[in-house]
Amino acid sequence: MDGLPRTLTPLAALLDRIVAISPLMRTESVPLAQGLGRVLAEALRAEGPLPARPVARRSGVAVRAEETLGAGPYAPALLTLAEPVPAGGVLPSGADAVLAHEAVEEIGTAFAATVPAAPGDGAVGAGGEAAPGALLVPSGTVLGPTHIAVAAALGRERLTVRAEPRVAVRLDGPAGLFLRAVVGDAPGPPDVIVRPASGKPCLAARPIETVELAEAEGVPILRLPHGAAAWLGWCALGAPMLRRLTGRPEPEPVTARLSGRIASAVGMTDLVLVRLCGETAEPLASPDAPTLAALAAADGMVVIPPESEGLPAGAAVAVQRFC
Repeated sequence: MDGLPRTLTPLAALLDRIVAISPLMRTESVPLAQGLGRVLAEALRAEGPLPARPVARRSGVAVRAEETLGAGPYAPALLTLAEPVPAGGVLPSGADAVLAHEAVEEIGTAFAATVPAAPGDGAVGAGGEAAPGALLVPSGTVLGPTHIAVAAALGRERLTVRAEPRVAVRLDGPAGLFLRAVVGDAPGPPDVIVRPASGKPCLAARPIETVELAEAEGVPILRLPHGAAAWLGWCALGAPMLRRLTGRPEPEPVTARLSGRIASAVGMTDLVLVRLCGETAEPLASPDAPTLAALAAADGMVVIPPESEGLPAGAAVAVQRFC
C-alpha cells in the first residue's frame, strides 16, 4: 500500500494470523446457572416430544372440547370435566382444551361452559413445541437466557461448553491489572501469553505501533505497551484472539456519526477512543496520544483504515464497544 512504511506490519496482517488460529478443543461441564455467555459444545435436541403431554398455554379450566359445543351465555353446556390448571400445567386425562376461568360457571354442584372451545384451544399438544430429535440449540451457540430456559425444559442440569482460554498476563502496572481483571488467572498451561512490548515500532497502527504477535511452542504471545494503548491493543488483537479460540462471533459494531473531525495518517490504521452520546460518537483523544482519562470516559473505539486521511464531523462510523 502506498505510503506504508515497509518496516511496519499492517494491522490486517496480524488479524489474518489470528483467523488462522485453531479453536481450542477443550470442553468442560457447567451447571445451567453458569452457562450464560459460554459457547455450547454439544447440540441440544429434544429426546422425546416436547411437551411430553398436553399442557395449558394459559391459566384456566381444562375441559373436554366436545362438551362445549353450542355453549353460550344463555345456553351453558354442562361439563363432566372442569379442572383448574395453571399456565404450563399438564392437562388431566381426557381434557383437550383450556377455557378462561370466566368462561366456566358453577351451577349448584356442577360446572358449565358459557363459550365453546375447539380441541387444542388454550393448550399445547404433546410434541407441539418440538418433535422427538428436533435440534433446538446447535453446537457453537453463545448461550443466552432463552437457551438456558430451553435446556431446563429438556431436563438438563449441566451443559458441555467450550473451555475458556487460559491467559497468562506477564505485564506489570495498571495495564497488567486491568487485563487480569478481564481474562482472569486460570491455572494450567497458558493458551495465550501477554508480555510487555519491546518498545520498537513494528505495527502500522496508532497508538499500538509497538504491539507484536509472536508464537512459542504453538502458544500465541501478544506483546502490549503500557498505558491506554495497552487496552486498545488488547481490543484490536487480544480480544479477537480469545473469540477465535472459543468460537465466539465478532460483535456487531454500533453505527454513529462523529461529533467532530478525526485526523488520520495515510498508511497507518488509527484506533480512536470515542464516547457515545445517543447516535453521536465524540472523539476523546488523537490516535497518537490517548490518555487514561480519555480511556476512562470512552465507550469504544473507531478504527480508521490506513488509506484514509481522516473523517469529517458528521461522518458515519462503526464503533467497536468495549462492553
